[in-house]
Amino acid sequence: MRINLVTPFAEKDAAKALGARWDSTKKQWYIVDVDDLTPFLRWIPDGDAAMASPADVAASKVKQAEKAPIRRSAGIITTSALAVTHCGCDVRAWDDCPHTGVNAVG
Repeated sequence: MRINLVTPFAEKDAAKALGARWDSTKKQWYIVDVDDLTPFLRWIPDGDAAMASPADVAASKVKQAEKAPIRRSAGIITTSALAVTHCGCDVRAWDDCPHTGVNAVG
């Protein structure tokens, strides 16, 4: 499992000596499948999460998903949110009603 490190420039040589790798695309040091994370804890932003087992991480993601609010799309609204009752007069859907001042299309 990859863990990104927050390593100051002055400490890059120390991280490299411990086995950290440089990601030139993300401009960030990282480690992959390290048995002992203790030497890297000062550079790991969330040390508790990094020390957790994969099963614990999966369980916490499920709990977070259950707590997270449902995000709705802010897409295009194609219908009126307010239903206007038709007065019953003989007017075309795209013309304004002389009684209510709105058209049937919205």
